[in-house]
Amino acid sequence: MEKWTEYGIDFLANDVDPSAAIPDWLTLSAVAGVPKFHAAMPGYAPTPLLKLANLAKAGNVAGVYVKNEAPRFGLNAFKVLGSSYAISHTICQKLGLSLDEVGFAGLKRQNLQDMVFATATDGNHGRGVAWVSRELGCPAHIYMPAGTEPERAEAIRAFGAEVTVTDLCYDDTAALAKAQAEQNGWTLVQDTSFPGYEAIPKLIIQGYATMAAEIADQLAPEEAPTHIFLQAGVGSMAGGMLACLMQRYPAAKFIILEPKNVACCLLAAEQGNDAACVPGVQQTIMAGLNCGTPCPLIMPLLREKAAYFIGCPDYVAAHGMRLAARPTPGDAAYTAGESGAVGLGISALLLSEKLSQSRVKLGIDAGSRLLSLNTEGSMAPSVWRQIVEHNACPLPEGVC
Repeated sequence: MEKWTEYGIDFLANDVDPSAAIPDWLTLSAVAGVPKFHAAMPGYAPTPLLKLANLAKAGNVAGVYVKNEAPRFGLNAFKVLGSSYAISHTICQKLGLSLDEVGFAGLKRQNLQDMVFATATDGNHGRGVAWVSRELGCPAHIYMPAGTEPERAEAIRAFGAEVTVTDLCYDDTAALAKAQAEQNGWTLVQDTSFPGYEAIPKLIIQGYATMAAEIADQLAPEEAPTHIFLQAGVGSMAGGMLACLMQRYPAAKFIILEPKNVACCLLAAEQGNDAACVPGVQQTIMAGLNCGTPCPLIMPLLREKAAYFIGCPDYVAAHGMRLAARPTPGDAAYTAGESGAVGLGISALLLSEKLSQSRVKLGIDAGSRLLSLNTEGSMAPSVWRQIVEHNACPLPEGVC
């Protein structure tokens, strides 16, 4: 295990365990029904996979790909994949129905107003829970941590959910949501686990399998990625995508991205302690990744299978946002939010001359193909404008 820092970016080369198995609930056979469930939902369409050929050429690699989740069900983020699958599955279990038979459209015809859902969120997960609850006629209570951008809270309220912005960090807000759900008899739909609470987080993580299935359909065999960058807050999406993509691309290196000052998964891997946490309220523009404790259900998989962990200063995400909006000439432009852009940001920096040391250490060469996920569009438009149009959070001296 080696750790180094280049231009304020923290890198950890992890000791991968080749003998460790993918959890049985994340095998391709276990999640085979997930893409079928989403494909039958009204409004479903695969999100685009962008091939940034000119950035790849400028960076002397074989390919740079971005899976753009901003168009997902018109919600500007990927999270609804997990919440829709988990909530629908949970309702069917309570009503004694078969999800395969009734599907999401069938549930919309049920009287579900007595089923109430609650969650804690930095933004995108709560938006997904609120949308699904509205579509199914269920009340929803969403708790958000201190420092939440008002625009993120209002976007959730627009779906009819009751939103409470606390003065607590994310972990403590999650504990509050749990306590409120228990006290009021609501169903907690949280994308992290704790002792005695694993069934719904497993369903949420399985729900992300649709992204992996679409990627496999959108890439030709000769375009198989060699380096796959995955954002982590608590690590649920990163772990689910790692499991599903590793079974398709076993030779790929998986790289976990977090905000530098709240890199709980990096810390857990470095310490060999899956319960490691970053305490207190941390500040980062990557609001969707501002989580202090890894999901204990998925952290063992990340520790065993991720080749690298990277703690990214905010400028990395800001650079990705600006590059998405103003790409290398000839490449497609798109809108990336703060948490969504960090994959493109670190990819572009690794392809520049400035991070040449880290590029070599990560094994990026002329034959490499880099895949990242734009997990969100502009969730806080005023923040997006400050960063993209007014160059807030600029590249540091020496990287420009």
